[in-house]
Amino acid sequence: MNGLLKSLIVKTSILCAAAFIAWASHAQSNTNPALFNLSPETVEYVGGFRIPLSTKGESRIAYSQGVFALRPNKNAFFIVGHSHHQGIAELEIPELSKSKTISDWNFATFNQPFSLIIPRASSGNPQKINRITGMKEIEGQLIVNGMEYYDGDANVRDTTLIVREADHLERSKIDGFFQLQGAAHAAGWISEIPALWRKELNSEYLVGNASALPINSRLSIGPTAFTAHFFGVLNSEEKSGLILTDSLMDFSLKHPIVPDQYNKSLKNNLWTELSAAHYGFIIPNTSSYLVIGKSGGHNSGIGYKITQDNGRECGGPCSVKAGDSYNYFWLFDVADFVSVKSGKKQPYQPQPYQFGFFDTVNTHPYIIGADYSNKTELLYVVYSGEDKYQSQYEAAPVVRVYKIRGK
Repeated sequence: MNGLLKSLIVKTSILCAAAFIAWASHAQSNTNPALFNLSPETVEYVGGFRIPLSTKGESRIAYSQGVFALRPNKNAFFIVGHSHHQGIAELEIPELSKSKTISDWNFATFNQPFSLIIPRASSGNPQKINRITGMKEIEGQLIVNGMEYYDGDANVRDTTLIVREADHLERSKIDGFFQLQGAAHAAGWISEIPALWRKELNSEYLVGNASALPINSRLSIGPTAFTAHFFGVLNSEEKSGLILTDSLMDFSLKHPIVPDQYNKSLKNNLWTELSAAHYGFIIPNTSSYLVIGKSGGHNSGIGYKITQDNGRECGGPCSVKAGDSYNYFWLFDVADFVSVKSGKKQPYQPQPYQFGFFDTVNTHPYIIGADYSNKTELLYVVYSGEDKYQSQYEAAPVVRVYKIRGK
């Protein structure tokens, strides 16, 4: 299946032997619902598509950060364009292609051009939010999470806008900024909680975030999961205010998901200073929370402003060996979230039962966004700058689609 393939189990078992042992023992004690094991038997690659590089409206797709949201009742998606603009567009999903040649793939087509959202916030933008970090359409309204790219004081609390008419990005009223109670630790992806877990978690949606932007003191050192209660702001005339969240999994500098973030020991194969998560969701009919993103430095260690083995001088943290970076996944047991909610565990105590390489095991292209449909069981994953056929000057991201089978 296009990279996840045979090497996933072999290479992941070498890199993450302890994780597989933990999964095996945990699976025996959790029978209903079952834990999901990521393997070629449970994840099927079903094809990919391209995104046009031309300017449409107020932005274009080049240098996109990859924030992506499926439309729940349409064969379409929203995506954020060029990082300097932060515009949002809607495109129609084309027929998927399994061709190994990206230039053979079909293009998504525009339903709505890129529109700038942040400058139209009803409250203005007093805390200088300049990066969109997550989106989800709920009841015809588009929830948009954002952050200040470099919040050196770690004091920004504004997180969320609501585009009241998702069908009309260019003219819709945009309310906010609202404030997620979990602040930057929660202000990333948004995913739907499957019906199986809604009662126990007392919510229909999760939000999460992890290390996608600078300043560790404001971030979780590991992927997070918070329940979010959006309906109070969706079905009201409020233009700002607090959005309640409950922490199910959350880390910090004091309580990281794993110590030794620079992997000086060369034994940290879970999460490092180079790790970043871009999307997380509970797989329906399972007890599994799947998070995908990237990681690095697990084999060679990490240095700060070092010269790598290929001669490249790094401006910040980087792996000792230039090729020591890859797309990565982490799987957590939702039963741990229930234990946190009931007070039996602390939010920093959940640990993944399986983790390792996801899809292509190389430095590029990196995963930069995703969304999952509970209805179709399809995971749409955005890969950075892989389409180099449209322009000799700029590359476009591509989208690959995977069938995730819970049972």
